[in-house]
Parts: sequence; C-alpha cells; structure tokens
Amino acid sequence: MTKKEVAILSFKVLSVYACIKAIDRSYDFLYYFFYRSQLDEGSRINLELISIPSLLYALCGIALWFAAPLLATSIFKSAPPEEEPGASSADIQEIAFSIVGLFVLAISLPDLVRVISIMLTSSSYRGARDAMIHSAVVLAAKNVLGFWLLLGSHGVVKFVRSMRRD
Repeated sequence: MTKKEVAILSFKVLSVYACIKAIDRSYDFLYYFFYRSQLDEGSRINLELISIPSLLYALCGIALWFAAPLLATSIFKSAPPEEEPGASSADIQEIAFSIVGLFVLAISLPDLVRVISIMLTSSSYRGARDAMIHSAVVLAAKNVLGFWLLLGSHGVVKFVRSMRRD
C-alpha cells in the first residue's frame, strides 16, 4: 500500500466516523422537524441552533469522503507510480498526526459554532455568559491544535523522532 492510499483510506474512515456522529446527534434535528408546529418561537430557535452540529458533522463527513484524494495529495507530493515506495513508519506517523488533527477539528468545530451562535442569540445572565466564553476559548484552542496537527504533521513527526533519539 502506498503512502497516498493509506492517507485516502484514513480520511475515508474519518469521514464515516463523522457521518456516524451526525446520525448520533440528529435526534435534535429530527425532534425539531417532526414537532416544529407545536413549539413556541423561542423553543424553535433553540432547536434550530442545537441542530447545527449534526448538520455540520454530516456536511464535513460528506465533504471529507470526496476530498480524501485531494487531502492525501496535499500531505504527500505524488511521485510517479513506478517510483513510489511503500509507506515508511515516518510516513504513517505523518498521516496519523494529520488524521488526528482532522479528527480534533471534526469534533470541536461544530461545538464551537454552537457555543458562538448561542452566545450571539441569547441574553443570559453574566455567569452563564462567562461559562460560554470559557467554552468558546477551550474549543478555539482545540481547533488551533487540530489545524496545527493537520497542516504541520511533518514537523510533529520530526519532533517525535528527535525525542526518541535522546
């Protein structure tokens, strides 16, 4: 199996996980869809906001499935097929860190969008608003970590190798 094939497979596995997570969180969306005529305006808006993460999971899962070859190519510059060797342990580590970064983004980005949208639409008291700001900061830090792992996986692999040598 080549490096690119391992990366494509990994991205597609993560895509399936995102779709499963969307199904897992879809109960809010389904509740809203079936009972929206019986809800007052405030409940309807809250259920719409709560439904955003499940929709984002589904969209990310579908987009990731189709973007897997492009993402794999962006991690490894493609070599001619006859010259491309099998994946080394460093290559698999690089793929793994990229996948973990994408996983962290897939988990934290919908929650960050949900927290920010609730902060912007609710008029809660100061204590609840402070807790939401804290949650938004933590989720933003997770997103930064996810982007760093996704885009800087080569540097992370070098760091791990240097730590093993010492």
